[in-house]
Amino acid sequence: MSYNLCWSKPGGLPLKAYIKQFVCGLCLLGAGTQGLAAFFQQTEEEAAAKEESPVKVSFEGADTALADNLRAFMPSLRNLKCDSSSERVARFIDSAEEKLQEGAQAMGYYDAHFNVTSAQRDNCWVLAVAVQPGQPVTVTQVDITLTGSGKDLKGFQDIIATPPYQPGDVLVHKPYEDFKASLSRTANNLGFFDAEYQTREIRVDPDTRQAQVALHFDTGDRYQIGSVTVEQDVLGDKYLKRYLRVHEGDAYNAENLLKQQQVLEGSGYYSDVQVSGHYQDAQGGLVPVEINAERRKRYTYTSRLGYGTDTGFRVEGGMDIHWVNSKGHQLQSAAKVGQQEQSVEATYKVPLWHPEHEYTSLSAGWRHSDNGDIESKGVKLGSDYNRRSKDDWQQTVFTNYVDETTQVTGEPEIHSQLTLLGGRVKKTKSDDPLFPTNGWQVAAEVQGAVKGMLSDQSLLQSKVGGKYLHTLDNQDKLILQGAAGATLTNDLNEMPKSLRFFAGGQNSVRGYDFESLGAANENGEVIGGKHLLTSSAEYEHPLAEDWSAAAFVDAGNAFDHWGGVDMKVGAGAGVRYKSPLGPVRADIAVPKDNASDVHYYFSLGPDL
Repeated sequence: MSYNLCWSKPGGLPLKAYIKQFVCGLCLLGAGTQGLAAFFQQTEEEAAAKEESPVKVSFEGADTALADNLRAFMPSLRNLKCDSSSERVARFIDSAEEKLQEGAQAMGYYDAHFNVTSAQRDNCWVLAVAVQPGQPVTVTQVDITLTGSGKDLKGFQDIIATPPYQPGDVLVHKPYEDFKASLSRTANNLGFFDAEYQTREIRVDPDTRQAQVALHFDTGDRYQIGSVTVEQDVLGDKYLKRYLRVHEGDAYNAENLLKQQQVLEGSGYYSDVQVSGHYQDAQGGLVPVEINAERRKRYTYTSRLGYGTDTGFRVEGGMDIHWVNSKGHQLQSAAKVGQQEQSVEATYKVPLWHPEHEYTSLSAGWRHSDNGDIESKGVKLGSDYNRRSKDDWQQTVFTNYVDETTQVTGEPEIHSQLTLLGGRVKKTKSDDPLFPTNGWQVAAEVQGAVKGMLSDQSLLQSKVGGKYLHTLDNQDKLILQGAAGATLTNDLNEMPKSLRFFAGGQNSVRGYDFESLGAANENGEVIGGKHLLTSSAEYEHPLAEDWSAAAFVDAGNAFDHWGGVDMKVGAGAGVRYKSPLGPVRADIAVPKDNASDVHYYFSLGPDL
């Protein structure tokens, strides 16, 4: 005796319209693609309904996986109560037997036997299911064939490379259904809307407990993008085209439609973007695409009151104009008043030919800074070109004009004018933007000025920094970071404060005040350094769901000469809290050479 379990598509219907038939001696009408999950496991609603009943069900003789599947296939218990009559319980048991057989077959047991008994315990019904699963059916042959114009595409080949069974595997139905669902989903995503199964069949011989699987999937022809219509009222047509990534005649790909939505959302012009491919309206293999983008408010105003361990209390405000004109230009302005720093700045941004990762900007700002030993104030004018490479490196080429006055306590003011040319690169890779568990970050910059070329001195400066984050198997976290900088110039005293290196503080060497480490003058005031070297190691251990403890050691300094660098060391401990806005850190640290000099730090933001 043998069973022929077939999922046939009557009448040659395409994939988007096929009906699943389940044949076991006779064909029982089953669920379509959207209902496959319900064939193997209960829905959340069904699970909740079963839990509403006080009647408990236990399974004996079945392993955990089989017991869970049998429980999922059983009829809902919601109408079975503690005071239900014995006749009502008997009817439930009768209705459960067929479902239990289906649940066992879905796990590969075609010769299972069940004995369901009921009893009263603690004034309520208890059902006991004794299971004799028998030997499972194993797969002896798998025949998978892919035809059609899309058979060689990577999306399909990746699926075919991992068949649902290998010879000798137990015939659990779910891998088979998941495999078919993957083929169907890929066909829809890649525009093969006429794809169909020529054969999809599982032949089972219960006597030998062997099964043969056959699947023949024909992709058919691939549809293309038809007319593309865009509804928006921010950008002019010429500049809108720079944001369009789907065009008439392109091969249909749902992923490209998603990317198109992301490009428009990332522009900053729109509050809501919908990109729809109307394949049901396709004609001649062309799918019309409709894009609707609703513009956001043109102006955004911000204000913020904050405190930072390094900067003290501060008040910040800003205004952003999300589009200045139909070309999509943007203007950002901000002002800050703090205990140690005050600043005003504005940036005018011009999107270029590939605006999601290419733009240029003009900036202007004024800044005043005073850390107690050294004070500076001045203006900065800049222009830059920015692009993001395919491998996600942010690249910038810039020109900055700096007019700055620097004064060390008790010394005359030094006026500097510099025109700096330079470039920087940066890349961050992490598994989560807000709460990363693994990842890294690298940044590097080089800039220079030549005396006589709108500069009153010559210098060349480079900086590099990196951070590495790794979560161990026990969920402890290791964070390593370091930074280095070097400057070629004749005299540190001629350099403006904004170009000098300092160490100490929350993001440098904890255990020391902000910008308190560096070369000192003859009066003992810290005036910064030509060079910089810092490093840090931190170990974090979870305490509760959102809380963890950390211990760390930092080392570094800013100095004028590489020979005999005096690396200052600070160490401490802290707590971390996963807030809705990101990780919150509170640390306490002391310098190695003075354990009584306690420093406190507080910060908010992701680890990378």
